[in-house]
Amino acid sequence: MTVLHFTQSDALRCRFGASPLWETVSAVRVLNGIRHRPMYAPWVAAKAEAAAGLDLSGLLALQPRVGFSPDFLTPPPKASRAKISTELARIRSTPIDRVRRELIRSRDELNNPGAPEIDRMLTDPARARDRLADEIESAWHALIKPDWPKISRFLEDDIAYRGSQLTDGGLAALFDDLHPTLSWADDRLIADRYREPDHKLTGQGLLLVPGVFAWPYLVMVVDPNYQPTLVYPARGAARLWSDAPAPPDPLARLLGRTRATLLVALDPPATTSALAADYRLALATVAEHLAALHDAGLATRRRTGHQVHYRRTEVGQAVIDASILSA
Repeated sequence: MTVLHFTQSDALRCRFGASPLWETVSAVRVLNGIRHRPMYAPWVAAKAEAAAGLDLSGLLALQPRVGFSPDFLTPPPKASRAKISTELARIRSTPIDRVRRELIRSRDELNNPGAPEIDRMLTDPARARDRLADEIESAWHALIKPDWPKISRFLEDDIAYRGSQLTDGGLAALFDDLHPTLSWADDRLIADRYREPDHKLTGQGLLLVPGVFAWPYLVMVVDPNYQPTLVYPARGAARLWSDAPAPPDPLARLLGRTRATLLVALDPPATTSALAADYRLALATVAEHLAALHDAGLATRRRTGHQVHYRRTEVGQAVIDASILSA
């Protein structure tokens, strides 16, 4: 168990961020351990040809299934919406002493099969650092960049939802729903099944980074060189790699198939533009159906910045549940 101790300043400085670098490195980890995470099998199959053309031997050596992976490969994003070019530049500017130290720690993790490859990297840590950044950049272009518009929409939707939880119920509502291993009690965030020492945030706050490739894990970064960070699975990420569920026939007869489809799709919350893109519908058509669902009490809407997110209500969920039982 690991405990993060919050001060009042920390509670006021919690923020969210999205990172294409984290998504890329996490996606490579999925490729390296798909048998342990079958949810991503459709994505792995779709990217098999692109992945076959990549040399990711350095990254794979540094990603044991259990244990330490170098933090310099995934520095927490400084901006709320980081750019991959900026994040790669941070990797390439990592001090050599830090690279060497973290490579050694990763090599010495118990039963790390990548130890021989890491030994070769340690003969020239500067070259290894640049090689690893190049591998990540290649993986970004081949595996993530083509899908980034859709991936980033899921991240934005998750951040909007978590932000509403924080606004409505404070840190307790946010953390009690963020991950099964997390709980909040008396200004302490408790992470079960974690091996790191307890940590006092001392006014730095906490950065929360959703990841579509993070499921089912929680990643904690408490290295003093970085902003304390939690990387957690984004809500509804499974929908990225599989077809959206069709609405039950009784629901389609009641609401009409398009409106029923949109009601079922509101998990996680979504914007009009995201739904229009996902279902290849006109914006005006989606807006009309969402307005009808809202007026009927089946969906709510909440503005976050320039976007309006629609969310299924308890009544909407009950209607879906009843239609499934009667199908």
